[in-house]
Amino acid sequence: MKKIALLLAFMSFLLANTKAGTQEQLATYRQQIDSIDQRLVELIQERARVVQQVGAIKQEAHIPVTDTGREQVVIQKAEQLGKDGPLPPEAVGRIYQKLVEEMRNWEASLTKSEK
Repeated sequence: MKKIALLLAFMSFLLANTKAGTQEQLATYRQQIDSIDQRLVELIQERARVVQQVGAIKQEAHIPVTDTGREQVVIQKAEQLGKDGPLPPEAVGRIYQKLVEEMRNWEASLTKSEK
């Protein structure tokens, strides 16, 4: 009976250590994700500043905000760049499609607010 109790205590100890190790690993990876998210947001904001400049040029030249051909090129290029990663290129394309859509809508709102 003592052997079983000792074995159960040892197994509980191992399980607790495994859970603690798992939590430490998760915390480390989550810190990495947080750092990457910060850089991504900074890059999105940098992209927005450039979009704002492009929008000003388009407005001066009376060029429409939407350029479907250019949008498709950007999305396809993102898919090509995503071919070497673990995330499928189609998923990268969908992310970029949303990014382009949001930037286009924001650019259009800028030109409306300046009129």
